[in-house]
Amino acid sequence: MLPLYLHEPYRLQMGGHFLSDETWSHMDRTIADYELIVGVSGVVFMETGGSMYEVRAGDVLFLMPGERHRGYRLSTPGVSFYWFHFFVPEAGEEAPAGQMPRYASCPNPSRVHILARQLLHAANGGYRIRGAGDYFLTCLLIELADQLQDSDGRPALDAQLYELLAWTRLHALDPDITVGRIADHVGYNKDYLSRMFKRRFGAGLLEYIHGLKLDAAKELLASGKLGVKEIAGRVGFGDDKQFAKWFKRLAGVTPTAYRQAFGGTRLNNR
Repeated sequence: MLPLYLHEPYRLQMGGHFLSDETWSHMDRTIADYELIVGVSGVVFMETGGSMYEVRAGDVLFLMPGERHRGYRLSTPGVSFYWFHFFVPEAGEEAPAGQMPRYASCPNPSRVHILARQLLHAANGGYRIRGAGDYFLTCLLIELADQLQDSDGRPALDAQLYELLAWTRLHALDPDITVGRIADHVGYNKDYLSRMFKRRFGAGLLEYIHGLKLDAAKELLASGKLGVKEIAGRVGFGDDKQFAKWFKRLAGVTPTAYRQAFGGTRLNNR
């Protein structure tokens, strides 16, 4: 938790609104000040202090001075976030007015985004009053502390769990992919792995695998270049009839109907 002190304003160093129209990953670096990242769209994949974070729309992440950080995976085109570098005032005699989790999801992100835009306006010389950016930054931090006062924050994604997700994404379309095979790869008991995954992500590992297969199948169907039988094989099904039943159960329509509705549409949802 980061304490919030209000005996003097926080000092803004610089800030911006980042938007990439191509795949992107954060540079590897260490900075001397604090940095606040506010997710706007897409996912920022950040490793810092030996932990891994996925900053999505409405999420906030604080990076600490002297702590090395870097991107650990490419973000898709369209990823966007606000970023602010700042210094924290020295602790006064009074108790902190509040506190902020290092990593959390905001209940009301629109209010955070409004304050972030006002802060950028001030930082870019939009106000003639000296130090306006410092006070807008402090207002933004007050908003975060207020929204997150009852939150303990979100847990980071540890390195072993990231390896699990990366390996699962890589092999999700294999015909022989199973929870047991994944458990063997990461060295966990199958039942324990299933419980841990559901507790961390709110959905089962098998459901996650099916989601990856379904996304791949939709992408191939929308492209219109392959037949249903070939697509079934591409996503790990040896029987196209079994694939069609599975697809309709998860997508609500048959593969053919999906292709007719979305043929020629480029999907980009991951």
